[in-house]
Amino acid sequence: MSGTRRNLYVAVGLAISVILLWVLFRNIDFGDLGAALTHANYWWLIPNIALAAFAMHQRAYRWKYMINPIKEVRFGTLLSATCIGFMANNVLPLRLGEFARAYSLSFQDKGISKSASLATIFVERMVFDLVILLAIFGLVVSGSHLPGQESMTSGAVIAIGVASAGIIFVIVLAVRPEKSGRLIARVLPFVSAGIRTTIENTVVRFSHGLAFIKRPKDLAMVSILTVGLWILMWLSNWFVFHAFGFDGPPFNVPLAASFVLLVVVSISILIPSSPGFVGVYHAGTVWTLTAYGIDKEHALSFALVLHAAQYIPITLMGFYYLRKSHLSLKALEQQAGE
Repeated sequence: MSGTRRNLYVAVGLAISVILLWVLFRNIDFGDLGAALTHANYWWLIPNIALAAFAMHQRAYRWKYMINPIKEVRFGTLLSATCIGFMANNVLPLRLGEFARAYSLSFQDKGISKSASLATIFVERMVFDLVILLAIFGLVVSGSHLPGQESMTSGAVIAIGVASAGIIFVIVLAVRPEKSGRLIARVLPFVSAGIRTTIENTVVRFSHGLAFIKRPKDLAMVSILTVGLWILMWLSNWFVFHAFGFDGPPFNVPLAASFVLLVVVSISILIPSSPGFVGVYHAGTVWTLTAYGIDKEHALSFALVLHAAQYIPITLMGFYYLRKSHLSLKALEQQAGE
């Protein structure tokens, strides 16, 4: 990526974050905001932070089943790369976290190529996480009376359809990599023969990271651990709901709201923003809570605390493993960018 394009993307992300923060804090009663922050019971952040840290271990454990067909990698190495990747999303521009995670793993274990590592991460994040998250969300929506339920249901159905098409594509890619590579290259008639060959070779290398899909045990474990991971995050958020008293009068927010929040925030952070998803994370949180009748001051105070409770521990864990693996942040950004 050229320096001009990179700077443009970074500027757009920063602008979106600044605009959203301005919208969120505009017309806020700072007295009420301060009161909401003061009256929260911060002891309930302890289980929230503990579960968030445990979720990093569960992500690494799930990743092990995806990597197994390529090579058996130490759990500690996978945990290190996972934490470094999530930290990178919090401090580096351009959403380099997933690329940083792939580079970190290949740096720590030379037996894993960056392309194969990136393939497992792509399938993990864009297929398994998305499908399971939306499937659980569909169950929550169908069994609850939620604000805007009809539009939520329609959106979930469309998203599940798109994700299901992605699953079919990934399965075909894993089972027939050479044929898939030729097919992808064929639908790009405007590229040269040399580029088509490069595309075919890249698809084949990428498919090596999808070998776990052909192993029923590994595939089942990845699916089960993904369900467990999102349930864990659901409960983790609920502790912060309890810290602000949202589960009791006068708010009486249902348990399902925690999962609706999880889905909305997961979609919100796809919007370009500054490192750490500043602005988009808070906007998604405030939008969800105000839909449940919570005033803007309480919703924004909740968003600030929840984001900090997720951001600070995960970033610290990432920097710890970055130093332990003898990597520098500058090298990580450079290699991930490339």
